[in-house]
Amino acid sequence: MNYETAVVYLEQLPKVVLETGFDWPTFWSFSATALLFFLGTQLTIRNFKRTIESQERVAKDQQEVQRDNIASQELIAKQNSLKASRQNWINDLRDTCAGYIAEALNVNRLNVYWESARVRYFEYLEAKPEIAYQMHSDWTNSHVLAMKNLVSLKAKIELLLNPEEVDSKELMKAINDLHRECDRAGGPAKDLAQTVVEWCQNILKQEWEKAKSGE
Repeated sequence: MNYETAVVYLEQLPKVVLETGFDWPTFWSFSATALLFFLGTQLTIRNFKRTIESQERVAKDQQEVQRDNIASQELIAKQNSLKASRQNWINDLRDTCAGYIAEALNVNRLNVYWESARVRYFEYLEAKPEIAYQMHSDWTNSHVLAMKNLVSLKAKIELLLNPEEVDSKELMKAINDLHRECDRAGGPAKDLAQTVVEWCQNILKQEWEKAKSGE
């Protein structure tokens, strides 16, 4: 049995190259991507903060506007309420004074009537006493009712007025004078009634001006 032998001759050993260099292109690419991501994130965060701050400012401005509107509405409501209250007071004082004057002149009329009817009353008292009694009873009832109404209206006017104001004092003086003089057959009842009207008009005019100006 024959064996063949092969021999391989190498003139030199093969070179093995180990690459240990840094991959700068990849590094810069990654760094640029990371930087862009970071900057983008920061920009997003900043824009988000700005949006929140803007929304907070808008909300704050809206709240201030709402507070101003509420305050304005409350002021208007208060002024309207005050104006309505003052107008009601004006109406009440005017109507009460008018009623008082009418009742005072009614008392005066009853006294004038009874003064003129006294002659007939005494005649009936002797000839027809029942008629005389009825005459006196009718007059007395009417007079008592009129005086009752007069006192009530006088008290109401006094309660409506401010006792510290000069015009109110003058009005009450005129009312008291009329109250005293109207229960007589003669006297200046009509002139005193006109004085009451004038002082009442003066007060009502002042209060109406205040009501229009919202005081």
